[in-house]
Amino acid sequence: MACAVIVRTLEWVRDELEAAGQLVDASLCADAALLAWSGATIDTRAECAGRLFFAIAGEHTDGHRFALNAYQAGSPAVIISSAAACGGLRAAGAPYFLVRDSRGALQELARGYRRHLDAQVVAVTGSSGKTTTKEYVRAVLRTKFRTHANRGNFNSQIGVPITILEADQHCEYLVCEVGANQIGEIDLLGALLRPDIVVITNIGDAHVGHFGSRGAIAREKGSILAHQTADGHAILPRDDDYFEKLSAIVQGRLSSFGRSPTADFRLANLSFGDGILSFTINGEPVGLSAVGDYNALNACAAFAVGDVCGVDAARQRDAFLSVRPMPGRGRIHTAAGVTIIDESYNASPASMRKSLAMLAQLDAGRRVAVLGDMKELGDASAAAHRGVGEEIARLKLDRVYWLGEEAKVVQGGVSAVAPDTTVHAHADLERLVSAVAADSRDGDVILVKASRACKLDEFVTGLLGALVARN
Repeated sequence: MACAVIVRTLEWVRDELEAAGQLVDASLCADAALLAWSGATIDTRAECAGRLFFAIAGEHTDGHRFALNAYQAGSPAVIISSAAACGGLRAAGAPYFLVRDSRGALQELARGYRRHLDAQVVAVTGSSGKTTTKEYVRAVLRTKFRTHANRGNFNSQIGVPITILEADQHCEYLVCEVGANQIGEIDLLGALLRPDIVVITNIGDAHVGHFGSRGAIAREKGSILAHQTADGHAILPRDDDYFEKLSAIVQGRLSSFGRSPTADFRLANLSFGDGILSFTINGEPVGLSAVGDYNALNACAAFAVGDVCGVDAARQRDAFLSVRPMPGRGRIHTAAGVTIIDESYNASPASMRKSLAMLAQLDAGRRVAVLGDMKELGDASAAAHRGVGEEIARLKLDRVYWLGEEAKVVQGGVSAVAPDTTVHAHADLERLVSAVAADSRDGDVILVKASRACKLDEFVTGLLGALVARN
């Protein structure tokens, strides 16, 4: 049970930072020590009122430059790791904590706050589908329980502790996406969360350049299982070739999801029509405002969480239909008779192949793919892009555009299978928008997918604008 300790005061923050060995100095008057805080932030462009501001030095800017701005915008206190910032804050009467490392202080404060949370914690990790699955889990659980979940994809060494600190002490479930692009990150975040329920969506090849192999990715994702509570519950992908290895390290209860007849939560009877992806889970009919069997699998994992937590099937059905895909993660737009499936947020070889297969199966006048480079693949990049090219050729799509440096490699893969097929390569985003808009026809379905660095979200915005203007 949660402790009866009052933790939403600066006094508690000071004591916790001191206990964690982070506190160097603090400037708090007696009244300020009793000030309340309601969350945390690292960005003064976000809401600061009531939130502790952690000044973190990043790749492009240093949060210490904005510490005073945060106080002026309503932060009850700022956490800094630069003694040079103390003078200006003290002169302004701003409460502050000088710590050894502001990022580490954020994590340690979250660790301490987690001890006082009575909520059941659901952690969602995997190579792809994490954010969508997290949104489905949130929607399902909130039909019955007070539920808090991370904003967007706040799944990093900064995003996860912020999510913990923003959870109200009275919430019943905390749902948190957990990501990683380096070895050891999942282990660190799992130790902060100490999850009661762990969902692993799949083991793919995202960020394989950082990990070296899918086996290493499986070990990284699976490391969160070591941090489950004693009576924890793991929900694992039965169709995945790493299922047996992952299930072998589960110490608590285990459920599986997938298409396999041996899955505890079995997905079957998929169909798509009138904008709804329909299927059954253990015979229960479910519908999503989405496309792609991978989204049905994400929902299947979320259904398993709901079932484990006591949410009945009827509530779950209503919850799934209420979820609209997030921008860049399968959101569907229509303009001038053209349908755009926006998956511009990210791409790995596995997710690219799944999305292309989905596009090929859709009923459309023409099936068009606007794609871009897949990043963070390391030495596997050339083979992965060539493989995507081969898949494009086999699927016989009506038109394919590629933005980025890997266009020639992709074309090589296409030509090896279908010598007469051309990928229309572009290096400029505006010209790509113009080319696709000029070629678009009524009845086209356009899939947009690439790694974030390609900025194809800007392409989607530009194409929609061009189509509306043309219409």
